[in-house]
Amino acid sequence: MTCEDAHLSMHDYISGELAAEHYKPLMDHMDECMNCQEFFRQTAHIQTTMRDFMLYEAPSELQTAVSSILANA
Repeated sequence: MTCEDAHLSMHDYISGELAAEHYKPLMDHMDECMNCQEFFRQTAHIQTTMRDFMLYEAPSELQTAVSSILANA
């Protein structure tokens, strides 16, 4: 597995969508590649941070404004 392949697989792994046959090659590559280990750490952190921010509800004024814009589109 190349680093490029690993980077593509990491997103699926983090989201729980990685096909079973790709798991071992990814883990084997990560065991040996420090650059991919760091890329994985950063990618997981970014995805976790984004997921956490999505838990907040927009203010009602913003929701109303967006709904109005979409209704008139």
